[in-house]
Amino acid sequence: MVTTVQNIQSKESIHTLAFNRPSRKAKPVQKKTPLLNNNEIHLHVSQLLQTSLDLQLVVQIFFNEMKKHIAINSVIYSNEKKQALFSLGRTSKHSCHYNLQINNIDLGELTLTRSRRFTENDLSFLEAMIGSLVCPIRNAILYKEALQAALKDPLTGVGNRIALDTTLEREINLARRHAEDFSLLIIDLDWFKNVNDNYGHAAGDCVLKDTAKQLSDCCRETDACFRFGGEEFVIILNKTDTAGAKLTAERIRQHIESMTTTVDSTEINITASIGIATLIEKETSIDLFIRADKALYASKGNGRNQFMCAEEISQAMMENYQSNLSL
Repeated sequence: MVTTVQNIQSKESIHTLAFNRPSRKAKPVQKKTPLLNNNEIHLHVSQLLQTSLDLQLVVQIFFNEMKKHIAINSVIYSNEKKQALFSLGRTSKHSCHYNLQINNIDLGELTLTRSRRFTENDLSFLEAMIGSLVCPIRNAILYKEALQAALKDPLTGVGNRIALDTTLEREINLARRHAEDFSLLIIDLDWFKNVNDNYGHAAGDCVLKDTAKQLSDCCRETDACFRFGGEEFVIILNKTDTAGAKLTAERIRQHIESMTTTVDSTEINITASIGIATLIEKETSIDLFIRADKALYASKGNGRNQFMCAEEISQAMMENYQSNLSL
């Protein structure tokens, strides 16, 4: 049975539900527990749902509370637009579905399942209770979006420096824990100042956005791209050794070299220099970044539009590259 729910409000009490099922064995006489009506349950559930802004925890609280009043085996929440999908409990044969909306805004779909069919009384109760879930889900989604926005570069849409610091530390720890290869790329656009000087900063912004798209296209889903600042980008390569990092770096270099940004009928072409460093034992994230940055400087000092690996650069070579570098 499919039911569409939109702006569900609490209904008047249809029936009352006892919390405790009578036992077949004789027990000492106890004072009878007062029964709660739907409005009282709705108020209690609403208060609990407002205690969290974590989307999955909000649905978990709802699931836990509903199980106290009605037989439910699982709850599935899905929101394709927000890339959210999780299941709580064990999915059973019979189900009911609710499209969650508020002010014509789609908040996803909620599916409840159990081993026997839902009665009309069951569905009426659920519809009354789901009214308490809509606003907490909306608030959790808005909170998640705010957190994600705080970690994105507003111009290019890739991760910002705050996100880089957090992600790099976490991924290095994971790589060490699982004894996996890990590499870092630092990409810097060559002579980018000339783009701003000759075509204006608006054109420079277009070049940066096109570059970010090329970088994302060159990466796997498991990789992560960040704008470090200005015309500099960083890519984290999980489970990637130096040889694999070289292949990715060359693919990026070629894509950027062949990229054309058109602004007011003017075509702008640019190249990039890339530094590569692969994680070594007991190396910190700062040390890894410094080595990749030195490799980037070596790439620029050696003529630009190329990549170089930190592991392949001697101190003497580095000093020579730096002496030839003209920023």
